[in-house]
Amino acid sequence: MNHRLTRYLGPALTLGLIGGAILLLYRSLSEMHLPELWQDLHEFKLEAILTAAGLTVVSHLALTSYDYIGVRYIKRHLAYWRVALAAFTAYSISHSLGFASVTGTTIRYRLYSRWGFGAVEVAQIMAMAGVTLFLGMFLIGGIAMLLDGGRVQDWSDLPSYSVNALGALCLTLVAAYGTVGYWRKEPLSLWGFQLRVPSPGFAGIQIAVSGIDWLLVASVLYVLLPQNDVFNFATFLGVFVLAYFLGIISNVPGGLGVFEAVILKSLHGSVPPEAVLSSLLVYRGVYHLLPLMIGGVIFLVNEWKRSQERAQRRGLAERS
Repeated sequence: MNHRLTRYLGPALTLGLIGGAILLLYRSLSEMHLPELWQDLHEFKLEAILTAAGLTVVSHLALTSYDYIGVRYIKRHLAYWRVALAAFTAYSISHSLGFASVTGTTIRYRLYSRWGFGAVEVAQIMAMAGVTLFLGMFLIGGIAMLLDGGRVQDWSDLPSYSVNALGALCLTLVAAYGTVGYWRKEPLSLWGFQLRVPSPGFAGIQIAVSGIDWLLVASVLYVLLPQNDVFNFATFLGVFVLAYFLGIISNVPGGLGVFEAVILKSLHGSVPPEAVLSSLLVYRGVYHLLPLMIGGVIFLVNEWKRSQERAQRRGLAERS
């Protein structure tokens, strides 16, 4: 019974999020005027796009650190440029195609296996990278909900104490992860795997790197939004983290539609919907589409090299 419930819970949640996103998008877009949207896109400032592109580069550099943390966690040594190559390729593609647990792991394995890593090691790197990702999300989201949870409260209709409690819970989880190494030295056994407990110093690096990355990712969209006196960056952070989180758990490719629906709903009444949507379209192009094109080329080149290496090995085997 529990297995059957678990089997259908994920798809049901995904369908529910997609349905809710479609409803929110319909309500937001119904008030939109296409000529104004087209005008906003044409009048977009080049300076804002270049700033967003620069922040995207720095953010993806921070993302590569997630994999490097994973490599160090399993006590393997690999040149940083190789880790960065694998991480960037995996993230740039999985961020747009979705199903990161499948696409990200597959792409990583295709690259890391060339350098002597096994499937279990790649899975451990992926798992630690995922932990690092959510540590930063909980840190930034928790702080945002405690400092300025009004925007989340308006969107979710949750009472203020619930928003504050959720923010406190997020920070408690981060603090617990960061300090568990003080009193737990033995590995944890989970689903038959032995997991080494990170030291407080190691966990601190994870939290700091991920927190900085989340600030950078949010900044990419924030600099593209029109200037206004209604909300500041701290207010926007809570909205952004919530939208990104719902996009991740929806399993929709790139959170497409879910992410936009939450942003549009949250900023409704603060910024004209045409301006928000134009900013979201540019954000998708700068942070998702451009890295996807570069990562796709890197992946295709790697696959071509793999095929060349296999052909050379076959040729040597035939001559011998």
